[in-house]
Amino acid sequence: MMKRILQLLLLFPVCIFAQQREVFRIDSLPKEGVLLNQGWKWHAGDNPEWAKAEFDDAGWKDIDPTKDIFDEVPEIPKPSGVCWFRLHLRMDSKLQQKILSFSASQSGASELYANGSRVWSIGVISSDPAKIQAFDPAYKPIPYYNPDSTLVLAIRYTLQPKVKYTNILLRKNPVFSIRFNYLESAQYQYKKIHTRLSNIVYFRFGVFIILLIGYLSLYTFYPSRIAYLYFSLFAIFGTISDISQLLGESPTKVSSIYYLLLSAEGFYMIATFCMLTALYALIGQKKTWLYWSLLGLVALSIVSQVLIYNNTIVIELIIPNFINIEIVRITLKSVKGRKKGALIIAAGGISFTVFWIAFILLVFMNGLDISIFNSFYTVGDIVYNIAILSIPIAVSIYSGYEVALNNRSLGQKLDEVEILSAEKQQLLASQNETLERQVAERTAALKASQAQLIQSEKLASLGELTAGIAHEIQNPLNFVNNFSELSVELAEELKEEINKLELDKGLIEELAADLATNQEKINHHGKRASAIVKGMLEHSRTGDAMNRVSTDLNALADEYLRLAYHGLRAKDSSFNAIIETHFDPDLPKIEVIPQDIGRVLLNLINNAFYAVAERSRSTVNEKARQGIESYSPTVTLSTRLRLRSTTESTIEISVKDNGNGIPEAIKDKIFQPFFTTKPTGQGTGLGLSLAYDIVTKGHGGSLEVKTTVDAGNPNAIAKGLGTEFIITLPRH
Repeated sequence: MMKRILQLLLLFPVCIFAQQREVFRIDSLPKEGVLLNQGWKWHAGDNPEWAKAEFDDAGWKDIDPTKDIFDEVPEIPKPSGVCWFRLHLRMDSKLQQKILSFSASQSGASELYANGSRVWSIGVISSDPAKIQAFDPAYKPIPYYNPDSTLVLAIRYTLQPKVKYTNILLRKNPVFSIRFNYLESAQYQYKKIHTRLSNIVYFRFGVFIILLIGYLSLYTFYPSRIAYLYFSLFAIFGTISDISQLLGESPTKVSSIYYLLLSAEGFYMIATFCMLTALYALIGQKKTWLYWSLLGLVALSIVSQVLIYNNTIVIELIIPNFINIEIVRITLKSVKGRKKGALIIAAGGISFTVFWIAFILLVFMNGLDISIFNSFYTVGDIVYNIAILSIPIAVSIYSGYEVALNNRSLGQKLDEVEILSAEKQQLLASQNETLERQVAERTAALKASQAQLIQSEKLASLGELTAGIAHEIQNPLNFVNNFSELSVELAEELKEEINKLELDKGLIEELAADLATNQEKINHHGKRASAIVKGMLEHSRTGDAMNRVSTDLNALADEYLRLAYHGLRAKDSSFNAIIETHFDPDLPKIEVIPQDIGRVLLNLINNAFYAVAERSRSTVNEKARQGIESYSPTVTLSTRLRLRSTTESTIEISVKDNGNGIPEAIKDKIFQPFFTTKPTGQGTGLGLSLAYDIVTKGHGGSLEVKTTVDAGNPNAIAKGLGTEFIITLPRH
C-alpha cells in the first residue's frame, strides 16, 4: 500500500506538467495587429472533438504555421489530407472593450473555431479530393466578439490537390498566417493597403494607356519608326503585368495565384525587353550577339521561374539588370555619336537605372520582406514607378523634340515650295488652257460618237423588230392569199352551177356557205396583219410621260416574245428554243409607255435567246466528248403581282434563260453604256443601258439581274446555270 502511494506521489508532478499548456498572451494591439505565430499545436487526422475548448492537446506537436509549406513545415500532410491546429490565447481585459477581428492569408482551405464556435470557413474542405478548393483571403478582416479573456482557437485545415505554388515577387506561402487586431484598425489597414495597391496600378495603367495611344498614333503616322510600336508593346505588357500582380495579391483562389504571378513576372520581363528593343530601333543600334543573348536570357528566366520554386528573387531582380546595363550603354553611345536629342534619351536611361538599383537595395534592406504590412510598399512603389516610367517619358519628350525639328525642316521646305510654285504658276496656267481646249474638243467628239452609237442601237433594235414583224405578218398574208384563191375557185363552181338547167340547190347553198367562211377568214387575217402594222407604227414613235396608256402587260409581253423569236428565226432558221410563259391571270392593267416597255422586253428577250444559242453551240462538242444528255435551250417569261403592303403593290416581269450566265467580274458593268460581251460588230453596248434608263428614269421602277455561272467549266452542261432579268414597275 505504501509503495502504491509513493508511485502516485511521483507521477503527480508529471501529470501537472502534462496539463500545462503554452498560452499566447496579448497585452496590447499595435496598428498592424499581432501575428499569431507562436504556441500552435498540430495533429494529423480529422475529429470534430478537436474543435472544443476543453479538449486536451498537450500531446500535440508544436508548429509555426506562418512558415513556408514546403521548406519549413514538412509535417503538413499531403494535399487532401485533413489536419488540425490549436492555439490557447489570453488577452488583456481592456482589449475586450472593442470588436476584434482575424485577418488571414493561407495556402489551403480552413475552418476556424473559437471556443468551439465556428468563426469562418474559407475555401472548401471535403472528403472528396476533387471538391477541395483552397482560397487565400489576403488578410481580409473577419469580425469576432469575445467576452472572455481566454480564447482557444482550433483550425481544421487541408491543402488542395494538384495546386502549384510559387514565391515569385517574394510571395510567402505559409500554411496560414493570422493577425489579431481591432476590427476598426484591421478594416482601415486592409482598405488602405488594397486601395493604395489599386491606385498604384491604376495610376500606371493610366500612364501606360496615354503612352500607348501616343506611341500608336506616332507609329500610325510614321510607320517607318518601328520604335514607337515597341514602346506601345512595352506599355501593353507592363499594364498586363501590373493587373496580374494586383489580382494575385487580392483575395482569390490559391490555384489561380501561381498563374497570375507567373504571368505578372513573365510579362514584366517581356515589357523590359520591348523597351530595350525600342531603344535599339530609336537610336539606330544594330542588333549584335549581345542583344540576342539578352533575349535568350529573358526566355531562360521565364522558363526557370516555372521550374524553380526557391530563389526566384535572383532571377527577378538580377536578370533585368543586364538589360538595364545594356540600356545605359546604348544611350551613352548615342550621346557619344552626337545624335540630336540623345541627351534626353540618355537622361531617361540613367534615371531608370539609378531608381531601379535603389529599388533593389530597398528590397534587400528589408530582408526580402515586402509584405503588405511593411513600409517598403510606400517608398518602394514610388521608386519603382519612377524607374519604370523614366525611359517612356524621356522618349515622349524626345518625340516632341523630334517633331519640333521636323516642323522646322518642313517650314523651310514649304518656303522653297512656295518659291517654286510662283515660278511654275504661269506655266501651269498656260498648260491648263491647252488642256481645257483639248478636253472640250474631245468631249464634243465623244458626244457625237455617243449619239451615233445610240442611233445605231436604235436602228439595230428596229431591225430586229422589223424582222420579227415581217416573219409574223407573213402568216396572215399567206392565209389571205390562200383563202382568196380558194374563194375564186368556189365562185367559179357557183357560177357553173347557176348556169345549169337543173339547179342543185343544196350544192349552191354549200358553195355559198364555204365562200362566206373564206371571206370571214380573209377579213380576220387581214385585220391581224393590220394590227401588226399598227403596232410597228406605234413602236416607231418616241414615247413620253404624256403617252402613258393603260396596258395589259401580259399581252404586251406575249406579243414581243413572239416578235423576238420570229425575228431570230428569220436570221437563223436553225435556231430553236423552248419558250415557257407564266403569266399572272390576276395581273391588273398599268399605265406605261407601251412602245418603251416593248423595247425593254425586246432587248431582254433577244439577249436571252442569244445566251441560250451561244450555250447551245458551245456545248455541242462537249456533249459529244463526254456523252452527257443533250442541252435544251429554254427561255422563260413570267409576270406576277407583288403586294408590298395593303396600299402598295408592284408588278414584276421576269425574263429568264438557262444560258452560261454572266461572270461575277462583269456583273456590275452590264448596265454601263457601251459595255458589251458580244463580239465586235454584234452589239453597241447601249441596249441594257437604254433599257435600264427606260425602267428606272422613265417609269420609276427597277431592273436587276440574277445569274449563276459554272466557274469550273462555263461550257459544260449543268443544272441551275443562267441569267434572270427582273423588271419591277410600281402601280400608280
